[in-house]
Amino acid sequence: MPLKLGDKGDFVKEIQKDLIRVGFPLPRYGADGVFGEETESAVLAFQKRYGLHVDGIVGRETLAKLSEVIKQKLDQEEFPLPNKTLKLGDKGEDVKMLQRALKHLNFDPQLIDGIYGKNTEDAVRRFQSMYAALKDDGIYGPNTRKFMLMELQQKK
Repeated sequence: MPLKLGDKGDFVKEIQKDLIRVGFPLPRYGADGVFGEETESAVLAFQKRYGLHVDGIVGRETLAKLSEVIKQKLDQEEFPLPNKTLKLGDKGEDVKMLQRALKHLNFDPQLIDGIYGKNTEDAVRRFQSMYAALKDDGIYGPNTRKFMLMELQQKK
């Protein structure tokens, strides 16, 4: 079902997040789940840039193009993983790299803030629980890294 001005809900919010992700910012309201004028303008701009029918309505064609653009963008982004052990209490750029990769693999640590807190530990533990070869200890080390690299490769 096409989305248009006045629509509300989780699907609208997902579309808004996708638009922001592919370079069509929503500076006033962000991904608020309400298809207002700001969202409509972003959809119009997206449709124009990609040579689609410019009507401000997110139908099948616009949705397909949005998915394609996101996939291309993800393929271009690299998710380097730190080559050291990280655990609860650690801070810094290495933790941010880990958090980004976890989010990309659908183990959302909530914040990408460079702080290895309870949410990051939980995300690591949830990832580890998928593999019998990994201890579910919430500590990011060489084995967890090896399996995360494998998952990142498969996701490309």
